[in-house]
Amino acid sequence: MFKTFEATSILTEQKEKGGIKKITSYIPYGFQWFLFDKIGLYATSPGRVLISVVFFWFCFGLSYYVVELIGLGQTISAVNNPDNLSMLTQSFYHAAITFFTIGYGDTYPTGLSRIIASFEGFMGVFMMSTSL
Repeated sequence: MFKTFEATSILTEQKEKGGIKKITSYIPYGFQWFLFDKIGLYATSPGRVLISVVFFWFCFGLSYYVVELIGLGQTISAVNNPDNLSMLTQSFYHAAITFFTIGYGDTYPTGLSRIIASFEGFMGVFMMSTSL
């Protein structure tokens, strides 16, 4: 609760200054509100953290699949897909090993999927570090 009140106090101070500070003060406040209050609850709610992780994993897996369907990128098996995973299954597998920073190296992204993978890797590390 202290962090929530602290963020609100900082926002109030910035709003009182007026001008561009008033407008730009909402950006860090909104980010902090979303990430800590709604997703992680400052790591005091393990259930919420778990739900958030599953939600983000699902969103990233789905995004790899959609990007591959529209032809803007792929997740390619570097070992010729020995398990005969479907495109959807491979997308979710790649999302899991990227989000949790396992990185076996048996799949790799191309095209737009590289940008998604970079963002996903950051999100995975960031979410794990904020929920400890």
